[in-house]
Amino acid sequence: MKAIIKKLRIKYTITSTLVAGAILLLLFGSFCALLYGAAEMTGSRTLERILLSPEAPQEDDVMGRRCFAFYYQQGDFVYMPAASYGDEMDAYRSNINVIVTKAVQTGEGNFSVDGLYFTVFSRTLDNGFSLYAVLDRTSDRQNFATTAMLVLMVYVVALVIVALMAYLLSARTLAPVEESFKKQRDLIANASHELKTPLTVISTNLSVMKSEPASTIADNEKWIAAIDDQVTRMNGLIVNMLRLSKMENSPPKMSELNFSEITEGACLCFDVVCFEKNLELHTQIDPGITVTGERDSLERLVTCLLDNATKYAGTNGKVGLRLSADGKKAKLVVMNSGEALSPEDAKHVFDRFYRSDGARQNPDNNSFGLGLAIAQATVFAHGGTIRCHGIKDKGTVFVVTLPLARGTAKKLRTAPSAVKPAPTVGASTDATDSATSLPSLPSAAENVDNTDSEKD
Repeated sequence: MKAIIKKLRIKYTITSTLVAGAILLLLFGSFCALLYGAAEMTGSRTLERILLSPEAPQEDDVMGRRCFAFYYQQGDFVYMPAASYGDEMDAYRSNINVIVTKAVQTGEGNFSVDGLYFTVFSRTLDNGFSLYAVLDRTSDRQNFATTAMLVLMVYVVALVIVALMAYLLSARTLAPVEESFKKQRDLIANASHELKTPLTVISTNLSVMKSEPASTIADNEKWIAAIDDQVTRMNGLIVNMLRLSKMENSPPKMSELNFSEITEGACLCFDVVCFEKNLELHTQIDPGITVTGERDSLERLVTCLLDNATKYAGTNGKVGLRLSADGKKAKLVVMNSGEALSPEDAKHVFDRFYRSDGARQNPDNNSFGLGLAIAQATVFAHGGTIRCHGIKDKGTVFVVTLPLARGTAKKLRTAPSAVKPAPTVGASTDATDSATSLPSLPSAAENVDNTDSEKD
């Protein structure tokens, strides 16, 4: 996996550098083109002014380039400087004849003489003479070459910086990809490990049955029952994996749902469970709390949290559930007595196939550590958050927040303020006594930090 991520980082760096290089090339190229165009435009304007007023001295006011004008008689190579330009032409000394000759031969455009670069414009006069205006562009070439060299250096340095930054940022950019690879690898490894035991049991039982070909179904009843249990176990694993994959990759079909009714229904299903385990179940569900979501997914969410709480509530323990509205959020708090979740377990509790040691190890060995991973994926798919926190010598509390459906917060604010808690169910029906022995749900919810939830 490291080799794949490294290749992806290199590809990301190369791609980012090429894209940035193309953009910078376009910007720097446009800058150089603008400089060159500005020099051409100012030079053309100066030459045009000279042709219009050859006797009046003209200067290149913008860039200070030397310019001059002369008259040339057609037929005979005779020329004379225009007024006020004699000194400008004398500055070229012996080269002036060659410059004038090249200017006449060129007529319109650019030419060079001994490393000097010029632009010439001309027009024919009525008296048989031609007027030539010449602009020395040598400084333009030198300045442009210097500018181009600086731009090239800046371009190269910028590309190196972009490449380094792209490579450094690629680690952060590809972190989700690396995490996805890691999850996929862990999923395959953990699923293989979970499937290995039931397959071994099935294979062993089948070997025993094959070793006694004359035996009847009644004789092999316990082997068949063991095989059936393992098939059920494997089926549960596959169903949970498919459910987790669906929640993480396919958005649920949303509709407005009465979350209060869904939560009450889930609590009723756990009446018998708590009674059989000699647990106290205390609930407080505010009515009329509506969210947007998928009914089956939200039912499984509440069921998962209650199932996790009842498993680890301890002997003669207590389980509490409270559903209320908090601003524009629906807040579901589920807590249980028993051993508190440790900070270390809280860091990994949503990891797939994670199961803590000690008292929180699944007592029935019938869970795969996917329950709370599915719960987290469900909450995220509904745009909510899920957190948990262990309270020393008290227990563990889970807090789920989900966005309220549109208009629900306003309805709840205008509804009657008196809300009666749902009846307390379980071995004891004294809610007051329970409240004194269990940590307060509101305060427990407020103390929950951003750590993840407990894993079943």
